[in-house]
Amino acid sequence: MKLESLTLKKEVDKVDKIVDEHKVQWTKFGCSIMMDKWTARNSKMIINILVNSPIGSVFLGSVDASNESTDSTKMYKLFESTIERIGLENIVQIVTDNASENVKAGSMMMDAYPHIYWIPCAAHCINLIFGDIFKVKPYASVFKKAIRIHSYISQRPLLLNLMRKFTKERNLVKPAKTRFATTFLTLRAMYIQRKNLKTLVLSTEWNSSKFAKVTLGKEVVNLIISVHFWNDVVRALTICGPLTKVLRLVDGEKKSPMGYIYEAMDRAKEAIAHGFRGVRSNMRKCMKLLMQGGQNNSIGLCMLQAMF
Repeated sequence: MKLESLTLKKEVDKVDKIVDEHKVQWTKFGCSIMMDKWTARNSKMIINILVNSPIGSVFLGSVDASNESTDSTKMYKLFESTIERIGLENIVQIVTDNASENVKAGSMMMDAYPHIYWIPCAAHCINLIFGDIFKVKPYASVFKKAIRIHSYISQRPLLLNLMRKFTKERNLVKPAKTRFATTFLTLRAMYIQRKNLKTLVLSTEWNSSKFAKVTLGKEVVNLIISVHFWNDVVRALTICGPLTKVLRLVDGEKKSPMGYIYEAMDRAKEAIAHGFRGVRSNMRKCMKLLMQGGQNNSIGLCMLQAMF
């Protein structure tokens, strides 16, 4: 027991030393406060608080917000207590997602502390752009069709094993509602396997199975062999592929992305234009979707300005 206590103390001292090194950077260069709100599997709402400086990020603590609403007033109080803890003179900005309560709390905070900025998370904004794109035809319907194909195959073990035989043991990406970029990854995985999926539903094994005889199975076959479905998949990938590269840039930790966002969005525009082979009608529709996706978040608009 004594040995365990000494080991724990040693680890605590090591962590304290690392935090002290970060604090030197906060004083010298300033720092950013990052707040990440998420819901755990047990339905608890947790707000993680991190501090970022030139040498990296350090975890400051977390707040359990499960038993109370996180309205703008309460978020502002959390901003305020964190500012006092870190030191008013050390903070450059506070970064959160752009939920309405955070937007209002950020405005209140900038009124109270004019030298500190509130900024919405760039990765979250791009995820919202993804979400808005997939609310619009034909992108909304193509993802629903992809989910239908994935669900029909993955929920039937015999059919799932049969599919793996044709895809060389490759699975299709499971759709998720929490991260809109998963929409792109699901469509991309399905597009890569399109020939194998077509071979599957045209095979003797499929046609002699019970799956070929039920209504849902016939609908899945019609989708997989549909030229229109795959054309819509290509259109969705043409728009979302370049945006996924920007998302990886802003969501990564290898380098600070702020100096690269405008250039990255400009390259995304060029890649989308190249994907449409200069067809102006498709380009205009695409850019309209991107503007619709960015119009409800300020940094989204800032990033989209680089595209026009």
